[in-house]
Amino acid sequence: MTGSYRKLGLALAALCLTAPAALAQDIEGTFKQAVDLLQRDRKDEALRMFQKVLAMEPSAEQAYALWTATDHDTWLEILRSKGDIELVGRRMMALVDAARRERRNDTDAIKALVKDLSTDNPVERRKAIRKLSADHGEYVVPHLLGWLGSTADEENRTTAIQALTEMSSDVVLPLCAALATDDAFLRRNIVYVLGRIGDTRAAGCVARCAGDADASVADAAKAAMGALKSSGNACKDLCALGEAYHMRSGLVLADHMWSDVVWSWGDGALVATATPRSLYPDAMARACFTAAHIADATCADVLPGLARAEAGTIAAVNALAAAGVDTTEMQAMVEKAHVALGMTGAAGAEGGLAKSVAQGDSGTAAVLVRALAEMAPAPTTAMRAALASKDGAIRSEAAVALGQMATWGKGAASADVVAALGEVAGRQVVRLAYVIDADAARGQAVTGALSAAGLMVNASQSGVIGLASLRRMPGLDAVVVSDSLPDVAAQQVIDEIKAEPAFAKAPIFLVSSNPEAAAEAFGDTVAGVLANPADVSAVTAAMSEMGSERDRADALAAEAAGLLATLAGTGTNIAPAADALAGALGRKDAVALGAAYALCSAGNASHVAALAAVAADGARAEGVREAAARACSSIFARGGAAGEAAATLAGVAHSDAPISVRKAAAQAVGNLSAADRAALGAAHH
Repeated sequence: MTGSYRKLGLALAALCLTAPAALAQDIEGTFKQAVDLLQRDRKDEALRMFQKVLAMEPSAEQAYALWTATDHDTWLEILRSKGDIELVGRRMMALVDAARRERRNDTDAIKALVKDLSTDNPVERRKAIRKLSADHGEYVVPHLLGWLGSTADEENRTTAIQALTEMSSDVVLPLCAALATDDAFLRRNIVYVLGRIGDTRAAGCVARCAGDADASVADAAKAAMGALKSSGNACKDLCALGEAYHMRSGLVLADHMWSDVVWSWGDGALVATATPRSLYPDAMARACFTAAHIADATCADVLPGLARAEAGTIAAVNALAAAGVDTTEMQAMVEKAHVALGMTGAAGAEGGLAKSVAQGDSGTAAVLVRALAEMAPAPTTAMRAALASKDGAIRSEAAVALGQMATWGKGAASADVVAALGEVAGRQVVRLAYVIDADAARGQAVTGALSAAGLMVNASQSGVIGLASLRRMPGLDAVVVSDSLPDVAAQQVIDEIKAEPAFAKAPIFLVSSNPEAAAEAFGDTVAGVLANPADVSAVTAAMSEMGSERDRADALAAEAAGLLATLAGTGTNIAPAADALAGALGRKDAVALGAAYALCSAGNASHVAALAAVAADGARAEGVREAAARACSSIFARGGAAGEAAATLAGVAHSDAPISVRKAAAQAVGNLSAADRAALGAAHH
């Protein structure tokens, strides 16, 4: 390891030109200690040191310098370590990849290195291959396809096979896209290379080739399928891959597997379409399900998969827009996704919604339940499951969608829909928290404590799935993350949450079996460490100065209140939602307006005081004040008692309020019972 440390020291010395010397020395010393501890099999201590390196937030260039200056075997040892050390190593490689992306699509540099592959010197050739892999990755593939498909130059073909095989997982996706070529010889050689690489992401594409019209391609595919762990069913493999992309599984979106482009084949060449990181998973999911449909148009999983991919794209853009990100350039993509979602039909949306509800994929479910309400002739099984979901966001969207269906004549609003609409309209504060912890008991303790504190809480035992769900949420007030996760480094989860504009102000807390060690390792990258998972007072205190209402929650509440008012006009009994509606009168005017009109039919004497207070409030909108007074009038007409509200309404009628408000208040007074009239008259005398 001495040579490795010497190289590391030289690299970090160079870093001091662009970063503070003290920080570079800290990174050098901490990394050195971590590797030394790992070599001495003191893995717990090594892990804490590696976590410290990440907590120092090294830049992509610093990580790249570490990677290029450190012996390959050292990194292999880190990446081959099981558990959290491997995850930390993978996080470091993600930072390396970020630096590599800036160098990747350099056509001149790639051409020069490809030319170097022609050398007879095997050492120089291997050096060129490693440089191509390190700096350019997937962008090398278009430059080597000519060699790979050459029938005349066996040496170049063999060199291309060697280079692409050694570049491994970096080149899998463009190679899979290139299987659409009309050149059977090239297809055969691509299949051969994919089989040698053994990346399971190629399983479905290669399985499709097992039925190729060209016997040599089919034979090569059948020979490769075992190494790729293919099921033998191309559609099944491709659908599984699409599902993994949509859910951002670490099996297909480990740190080094993300890209800035999606590859396709067009006009006889590979095409790289630039794709924002937030939209990349569903763009890949869409490509997988499209390929699955080509493989088997009758496959039942294709349409639901496509529906989820399109809805996921819409949800991701909605989340960015809600966070204040300019999504103007993404709108064409959103419009295309809406059209494509419609093309999947009610069956596709139904199947996609059922899966999204089961997996707690709230952002996708919200888009699908709205689309399904528009397409389905009546409430569906998946919509009813959404209404019963433990996820408050899914439940709210389902309530509004089912309420809309009832107003459109697609079925009566059931009692549970009415109650759910009342819940949506009356919810005063929506604070959102997310818990990511593989320790089920501890995670439940944190979730329970946050729920008891009045937060709406979602949870996951997987870091990857947690991040996938978080990215489709419109906002967040707090996150609690375990310092040890089964599928991704905790620091990566922390970094990615911080990088999301929607979560920039959300405090992140750690939960750990060793709070003191976790606090030392993660330092200021988190807001704190929970020593007792049942005590979340530090979390709620950190949120005390944050705005708690969400624009989406207000919009849903306004819709719910308006729907209840409309449903009341159709003869639906909305009395079960009356108390919640009265509670909604204190919300924004857009919510209170619908609530007041709904109370015209559902209100009773217990709601009069709140309604009269709104009618008398000069700070409220004219329409809201008028609606509140009209609700009082309706309640009195049904025999409801006014009590002290009678004097309030009489005062409004004789005030300088707008005439629409005074008129409605006067009519309310006119509808008072004889007893209330007498009491009002006595009070005025």
